[in-house]
Amino acid sequence: MTKKIMSVIMVLVVVFSCVIPVANAQDKERTLTDISNISDYKEYLRENGYPAITTEQYMKIAGIITTINRILTGQIINPKEHFNVTVDALITEISDYALERTGFDLEEVMHRLPNISKPADVITDTFNIDTTALREEIFAIRDELNANGDGSTAAIYHFLGVYMSVIELCEIYTIPVEGNPDMVEIVLRFTFKDGAQDVTHVGIYINTVTGECSNSDNTGMGGLGFNFNIAELTMYATVDCWMRNFGFCLFYDVIAGSMPWFFNYNTRRFKFDYDGKEWMIQAWKGNYVITNGAEVGIYNRDASKFGTFYNCVSDEEMLEMSMQVCAGEKILVDKPLQKHWWINGFNLSGRMYLPSLLTLKFSIVMPDEEMRDAFCESIDKHYRKDVSYTVDGLTVNVIW
Repeated sequence: MTKKIMSVIMVLVVVFSCVIPVANAQDKERTLTDISNISDYKEYLRENGYPAITTEQYMKIAGIITTINRILTGQIINPKEHFNVTVDALITEISDYALERTGFDLEEVMHRLPNISKPADVITDTFNIDTTALREEIFAIRDELNANGDGSTAAIYHFLGVYMSVIELCEIYTIPVEGNPDMVEIVLRFTFKDGAQDVTHVGIYINTVTGECSNSDNTGMGGLGFNFNIAELTMYATVDCWMRNFGFCLFYDVIAGSMPWFFNYNTRRFKFDYDGKEWMIQAWKGNYVITNGAEVGIYNRDASKFGTFYNCVSDEEMLEMSMQVCAGEKILVDKPLQKHWWINGFNLSGRMYLPSLLTLKFSIVMPDEEMRDAFCESIDKHYRKDVSYTVDGLTVNVIW
């Protein structure tokens, strides 16, 4: 349940907080008296980037969302505008760490989220619904679905039962993980209008030593597909993320390209034949919502296929890869050598850097000389001619 609503909240926070950066860059340009031409400005951006979203800017956007929500739900004269959220000391410490390095106050954002319980409150009051009885009925269905092994549908019913109970308070806190003194789990405790409470385990664990946020089955925090390293402020995909089921095609890049205020990246595709299949190694670098980052994915398909769709490679076909993303001399992302099909990293920072001013360095260890040579030939033939490489045995080191 909660991973669904949390994913929505995360998306809303991220999506509505990335609309301002380009305007900031333009304002900055006008105040720099030592910049006289575009080359000077590009050099300035290479060294400094432009300001990312600030908490104040986010609050203005959140205020607009709150106002729209109140108008749509008929609660325009209700003074309670924000969702009632509390966090424990560890969550506060994490938020302070991010604030110090990025200027973005995550805890303040959580305290200022729009009161999403208002529609449920209006519905239950208007139709005189007994929220206690309704919750018991919905949770009974949830338990039956869980007993039959349908956890996905059960999670939907759990969310519905929690939401229709009218949430008065959401407490976000951490509890120790039995048998691992370095690990804690994030838990949500909801207090409802009728005084009852529900404790929900969201499937997010924090290693207090390494700063790694993950779950227990390699599908990403809360099953969302990504883990997050607090110390590095970097998000990255797990091997078994849900996106692996959908392969990759040109349409995905077209959709992302139609939303430049969310995604602003460059990409290169290297296609070649090997072992009876058509292969594609694709690289991306640029701005992903409020992060700087890059990706390298490995895909293939049967030689008889047409179109732009490729499958993500199987476990047996995954290769060892490493990746580094730099802005000038500053290293933003550094992923060590690991077996993967889609190595990536997206770094939160106080500055955003233009895709063309980011440098992506990645290495791939090929299984044999035939594949190594086919990949290198595809780089040589690429029409852009802006990617270089060196070869060390079966390892291809690429710089773009």
